[in-house]
Amino acid sequence: MKRVWVSAVAALALAACGQKPTTQVDLVVLAGQSNAVGYRLTRADLPTASAAPFRDVLIWQDGDFAPLTPGTNTGTPRQPGAWGPEVGFAQAWRAAHPGRRLYLVKHARGSTTLAEAPGPDWAPGSGELFAETTAKVEAASASLANQGFRPRVIGVLWVQGEADATGPAWTAAYGRNLAALIKSMRLAWSAPGAVVVLAKIPDWGGHAKAVRAAQAEVDRGDALTVSVDAQGLPMQADGLHLSAEGQLRLGERLAAALLQATE
Repeated sequence: MKRVWVSAVAALALAACGQKPTTQVDLVVLAGQSNAVGYRLTRADLPTASAAPFRDVLIWQDGDFAPLTPGTNTGTPRQPGAWGPEVGFAQAWRAAHPGRRLYLVKHARGSTTLAEAPGPDWAPGSGELFAETTAKVEAASASLANQGFRPRVIGVLWVQGEADATGPAWTAAYGRNLAALIKSMRLAWSAPGAVVVLAKIPDWGGHAKAVRAAQAEVDRGDALTVSVDAQGLPMQADGLHLSAEGQLRLGERLAAALLQATE
């Protein structure tokens, strides 16, 4: 079992300088492709118990934080009413920490690869989706700092890999590319101790087995990376995208892994 111990060095340094440390708050980043978005899911697919706003889980949307409201401020420009694993994650987080506030940044886009590709991709050097996510994290962190908080990225939920499983060259490079992405995340987001939770993709065909193996290898090779398995979760009719129940259960698994690793 992997466990992360958080140091108080920064707070002690501030105290030594006569500065009062600001209140530290937790920030989690959700990123990836269509199963991070919540492909084809809308507010109508939500169980009643999951539809109400989460007052203690705030999501960054349109330049500000607001209570996470599934199907209202959890989507993307292309699918504004979508919701994904953040809903089950928020439920599990709230159950574990009643009254403890969490801040969430979500950036996801369907059919996107980690490998550099002609369309938008997650390669840190491409200046595309990773750069967009970094800009969101920086803006969200600045907003919190302006309110007197000291934001700390405690975790990254990475839900991606199906697109890379469609090409043998992308598949062969997936483990190397994923390790490089994680390194870039921690560096760019000033989060050297952030736990990265990987959602291992379902074995839907193509080169999915090889991508799953690469995800498992990155997990084993990084003490601050853990993984959960999306294999066997309820799917939509296409066999590739998670159903509403599947999304809720994936979110619960992501939360359990992050909570176990950070507490």
